[in-house]
Amino acid sequence: MKNKIRKTFDCYLLATSVLSLIFIITTAMNCGVKITFYSLLYIIASSVCHGAVVMLLPTIITFPLRFLFRNSNITDTVFAVLTALIEIVIIIDYFVFAFYRYHINGFVWGLLTGPAAGQIFVFDGWVVFKCVVGALIIIVANIFIINKLNGFISRVSLRIPLFTLLFFVLTANCMHAYGAATLNSDVIKCTEAIPYYFPIQSNSLLKRLGLVDSKKIEAARAGSGDLNYPKAELQWNDSITPPNIIFIMIDAWNRRTFNEDNTPNLEKFSKKCVYYSDHVSASNGTQGSLFSIFTSLSSYYWQDFEMNTINPVFVDRLKKLGYDVKTFPGATLRSPAFDRVLLHEFPDINTDTEGKTVYDRDCNLTAGFVNFLDGAASDKPFFAWLFYDLAHSYEMPKERLWKYRPTWEFADYTLLSADMNPEPYFNLYRNAVYQADSLVGIVLNKIQEKDLLKNSIIVICGDHGQEFNDNGKNFWGHNGNFSDVQIGTNLLWYSPDSEPKTVKYRTSHYDICPTILKSYLGLKNSIADFGIGKMLTDSTLRDWLLVGSRDNFAFLHKNHIYEKRPSGYFFATDVHLNELPQDSIDYNVLNEKIREIGSFYKGN
Repeated sequence: MKNKIRKTFDCYLLATSVLSLIFIITTAMNCGVKITFYSLLYIIASSVCHGAVVMLLPTIITFPLRFLFRNSNITDTVFAVLTALIEIVIIIDYFVFAFYRYHINGFVWGLLTGPAAGQIFVFDGWVVFKCVVGALIIIVANIFIINKLNGFISRVSLRIPLFTLLFFVLTANCMHAYGAATLNSDVIKCTEAIPYYFPIQSNSLLKRLGLVDSKKIEAARAGSGDLNYPKAELQWNDSITPPNIIFIMIDAWNRRTFNEDNTPNLEKFSKKCVYYSDHVSASNGTQGSLFSIFTSLSSYYWQDFEMNTINPVFVDRLKKLGYDVKTFPGATLRSPAFDRVLLHEFPDINTDTEGKTVYDRDCNLTAGFVNFLDGAASDKPFFAWLFYDLAHSYEMPKERLWKYRPTWEFADYTLLSADMNPEPYFNLYRNAVYQADSLVGIVLNKIQEKDLLKNSIIVICGDHGQEFNDNGKNFWGHNGNFSDVQIGTNLLWYSPDSEPKTVKYRTSHYDICPTILKSYLGLKNSIADFGIGKMLTDSTLRDWLLVGSRDNFAFLHKNHIYEKRPSGYFFATDVHLNELPQDSIDYNVLNEKIREIGSFYKGN
């Protein structure tokens, strides 16, 4: 019995050591802090502390096996495989956090395993092969370490590892308790970089002892409760002639690619449009971006709309006016549940487009829209939503990668790093945008062929931006930060009564549907009764603009970004993500703005 317990403990120590080393490396690379003695001590202590806790799981699971099998190598091998699987998940989480600044969670898992898995995450066969080989190497290495090195550990006195573990556990939790209470940036960032790590907090105790400044700790959160949406009864002018409304969206559209060379069809059509050159999304991800367009609200309210099946005012008006609502998505509208949250009043909409590849689906949605126009009733207004996915997924036939060179043939995310040359990757993206533009050109030509410009509103935009390490902070793609390159995108607005021009003041996704509702669908109420946007024609300053989601949001204030991380703490940066001093945050104003987030809850 004694030997089995010691054997179990030896394996536990080895597994904890390996996982702690992985935590130390990944945290140091992901936390974004300067490595000093203080920050390194906290990283090491926290990594060992968390590694010891995580490795309790496989230890407890395999302990009974030592009494079932005489050959301890069998139990050791099972234990090694379980620990290897944990390490693989942690390494995958490292890449997720490195690019998107959040850990693997239920939302990500839902995308990986849900109906959109094959459309949202597209990986080339070579990338998959490298990942599989890497996973096998980790498993074999763990089996070797557990089976061959535990004899060495058994010769070490138990007092040394036990006191070492106790030291690191106490050090990590004490440093975090004080660091979190005093808003120590290094401690907070390192803690966020360690997946599923929740060390002790003692804000109240430290406040009572007078060891921290209580004013810097307190930050009010937005209200909760039932939605008060809209805030007032809506009044309508029914003596209108509803126009056709066409949304053409390009997922992850980087502003730099809107030009005569990369998007010739869109650039040509822009001569008929109002071009908003400083337009921003309300989020750095698709879910929040699309929610803000249709509701004029932050996706802070996504769950409330989903749970209570609330109609966006815009969608409700489309139904009451008898619009024929058609959707043409390049990626599924079922994950995230745009069909249930935004368009549940139209259960027969097309949530998916057939096609083996992203390119196939984008081609097919284009053909679907063209066919729809050929058969559309002339006496009934329609709302059509086309959502192109090529610029998001980069899944391109090799024969169409000719426009921009040198180019990657596929997106190998394992090669991304702070010091790599982004040109081949960006050229792959530009080739995808060029193909998307060619498909949009077919759509625009068909609209004009059908003489629909005289009675249609056409909105062309990206859901959000796409970064290629533009700020030099090793951010790629989107969902990683709230700088202009990730939330900024293009907006082209066509309506029969608008004069073509370029507008340079800032506008946002919050403004799109309010402008349609008030200018063309007969709404008499103030926008504040149902949304937080403005009219696109309103040039007044959009200050303290809210972007993001419930867990991770930011305020854009002048040239500052005030970001609330999932941990609950605020960080201030300039527009290029250079961190600003913590005392640059005006907590009184920030407190007021946070409270305003919940203004559409009852009682607020």
